[in-house]
Amino acid sequence: MTHNPFADGTDRDPFADDPFGDSASTGQHDRDAVALHPVRRSDEGGGFLGGFGGSYRPVEADADRLSDDDSMARKPGAYADSREAELQRREQALAVRERELQAREANMQALGRGGRPALNFPRVYPIMYHAIDVEVPIGDRGTVRTLFYLWLALEGMLVLNSVACLVVLVSNAADVSNAGASFGSSFVYLFTISAGSFFLWYRPVYNAYMKDSSLFFYLFFVFNGFHILFDAYMAVGVPGAGSAGMIVMLQCLSSGKIAGVVLCGISFSLWVLHFAASLFMYIRVRRHYKLRGHSFAEAKQQAYVGFAQSGAGQAAAGAYIRSNTGTFV
Repeated sequence: MTHNPFADGTDRDPFADDPFGDSASTGQHDRDAVALHPVRRSDEGGGFLGGFGGSYRPVEADADRLSDDDSMARKPGAYADSREAELQRREQALAVRERELQAREANMQALGRGGRPALNFPRVYPIMYHAIDVEVPIGDRGTVRTLFYLWLALEGMLVLNSVACLVVLVSNAADVSNAGASFGSSFVYLFTISAGSFFLWYRPVYNAYMKDSSLFFYLFFVFNGFHILFDAYMAVGVPGAGSAGMIVMLQCLSSGKIAGVVLCGISFSLWVLHFAASLFMYIRVRRHYKLRGHSFAEAKQQAYVGFAQSGAGQAAAGAYIRSNTGTFV
């Protein structure tokens, strides 16, 4: 037999071991293989991280996050409900906005035709048009609406004050002086203060925010300042001045008139709260006035222009011209 010089001494088939088969060597290789996940040993003895005192820690899967995502995937109804609620909220906001735009458009059309919007305030006997959501800019509606609520609260407090003065008068409290005069004055306040507060400080601030007018802002500052002093005056409760405030309450207390004490105490507390709220809103409007850059000179100019455009101003100008020229204009 001819000897093969290239033989390795063993007659071994190189294709005998199937590397893809399930052999013993393959099992041994699997046992000796290094696990890739999870690995938690620290390289403290050397290496790149070891030189800096660091450690090697592979990123592991966040089981909690996966479980949460899996729960959301298993519960599609929760996401659908939140989405539906969000859509309903947007639809309601759009509906409110659409109604406001329609009302504003109707108002503009009426003004464009030379007409005026329908009178709607007060509802019992309308004498003017009053619509905060239509005439006042969006950013200022909250302030104007709060001032309107303060005016409504003033009306209720005037009624309660008159009732308290009547109870003090009927209770025949000997230590309460001028109870009859107090009730008479409080009854007059129901009409004079109600109308005066509306036309002297609420309507001006309404027009001030609607027209951004310095003149109307100044009217509000003047007359609302008097209103704040009136709140303090009513809280004190001077006998005979139409107020069921602190002094009248103390007089009822000394006479042992429980009903008068209770009503006067409620009236006194409400006047104090109204004083604080009115002062806060006064400062808020004043801050808005300064931020808008209004001035007293601008208010005077608007007053001059308004007077000149009014019928009284034109009549006065005509009379002045006739007096100087001797002619009728």
